[in-house]
Amino acid sequence: MNNALKIPLLVSGIALLLCASGCFKVEKVPPPKLPYRFVTPFHLFSVASRDTHVWVAGFDGTIVHSPDSGVTWEQQAGGVKVNLCDISFVSATHGWISGRAGTMLHTSDGGKTWVRQDTGISTHLFALCFVDEQNGWAVGDFGTILHTADGGATWTQQGSGEDKIYNAVCFIDRQRGWVAGEYGTLYATSDGGAVWHRQECREIIPVISESEWEQNPPSLYGIHFSDARHGFACGMDGTIIATDDGGATWRKRANPAEAKRVTFYAVTGSGGTWIAVGQRGTAVVSHDNGATWQMEEGASNTKSWLRDLDMADGRTAWAVGSRGTILKTTDAAQRWQVVSGISIAAGAR
Repeated sequence: MNNALKIPLLVSGIALLLCASGCFKVEKVPPPKLPYRFVTPFHLFSVASRDTHVWVAGFDGTIVHSPDSGVTWEQQAGGVKVNLCDISFVSATHGWISGRAGTMLHTSDGGKTWVRQDTGISTHLFALCFVDEQNGWAVGDFGTILHTADGGATWTQQGSGEDKIYNAVCFIDRQRGWVAGEYGTLYATSDGGAVWHRQECREIIPVISESEWEQNPPSLYGIHFSDARHGFACGMDGTIIATDDGGATWRKRANPAEAKRVTFYAVTGSGGTWIAVGQRGTAVVSHDNGATWQMEEGASNTKSWLRDLDMADGRTAWAVGSRGTILKTTDAAQRWQVVSGISIAAGAR
């Protein structure tokens, strides 16, 4: 057969194949499903829960809300792109979020709309605590302590301006509160922050010889009080300290994470159950008001760092951390469900 005949026959054959393929239904094969669910891929630094509502916030202005205890989630627009560090809600509608560069956001409708408030500063605000719709405190670097008595319309400085980072703040009412921070820093007030008194835990102050370099106490990243007398703080090197007299004396509490020198970032408690979370998915729990602590390996079902924690009641709690990690427990931290993020169990399948 000559070349002149080969070309038309080849074209005809291709056309026939194309027509034939159009006569059959070609099924699309769905891509394989990843064993992980992500509500958001961004690092998360804070979580707050009220009734069935849960809010999480973090990197790059991320705010995500669930109205139904984590079944469904929705993005909320805060109008900022800075990292958001802490959340405080006093009801299902009224809440605040603090962040870097003096950022403060407020909502009165559960986060459907967020409005930026002017704090008057540009330093970072790492922690936040409101006790009602009017009174709140925020703390951060360079010894910053801010207070508002009008829901955030105006803020006044209560800090000393010392060159230390304050990482956590907890108030139980309009008068009594505590701040924790860098190098074992602890402060307390009984007059709404007009005057702050230094507290300390002597048991975490390093004991060194004359030939050794000076060492600082471990930094504290989390603090929580259940009432005017009972509170816990946590931080570097697996540190957990406790007080039963409002902070007049603090005592170190032994826990299983000390040997691994894990940093704890948050601690909270309710109804005799206390939980602390931190690096490498570490979660320790006490069921006897902090007297003893347990850690079951793999109970958190994640290796991501956990930055914040909130307890809804004595059995239900939420924790958030790196790479969009959101954890939920309904059995007082015996086991955690990975609502968002990389699950160890799922990855093993």
